[in-house]
Amino acid sequence: MSIQNQTNCQAPQGAKAGKSKEVPTLLAQPVPHANGRVEFYAGNDRMTLQGAQVERVRELQEANDNLQRQVLKNERDIVHSSDPLAIVAEIEHCNVMISRNTGEILTIHAQNEMRLKRIAELEMLNHNIQIEMSKTQERFAQSNDMNERTAIASEFFFSKAQFEKNVQEIVELSKQ
Repeated sequence: MSIQNQTNCQAPQGAKAGKSKEVPTLLAQPVPHANGRVEFYAGNDRMTLQGAQVERVRELQEANDNLQRQVLKNERDIVHSSDPLAIVAEIEHCNVMISRNTGEILTIHAQNEMRLKRIAELEMLNHNIQIEMSKTQERFAQSNDMNERTAIASEFFFSKAQFEKNVQEIVELSKQ
């Protein structure tokens, strides 16, 4: 990948741009995928990714960085090479490996997002269950009929079991 692919450089345009003695100012703008990498290295993704995922993403990003360096080196060496096709093949191989690594990184992030979404769903369910359990306790306290109290108690303990099951799933998802 060349430097032109990494930045979007623009010089000022206009009628005077070519005749002026001023040196045009180039504005570099990072590529969108670079922002994610900067956020990762700054620690933002580490807040949601788990230990093994963070390590794997680091390994893959480091491998991609090394592959990018190899591609740049090969692009410089291709001019002086006696076998430029071999170097082109090496560049293509590096690009394939970069794509594979990037796909794995994206898969890790997608799985993490699904995990976080499931945890949020379970927490919302548990919040609603707690509200329902409080209402059930109030109904139990206000009821004088034994059959109704039995039904209310059954409903309460069923809700409590669901709550505990959700908590256990949250704990398991937090370990993954």
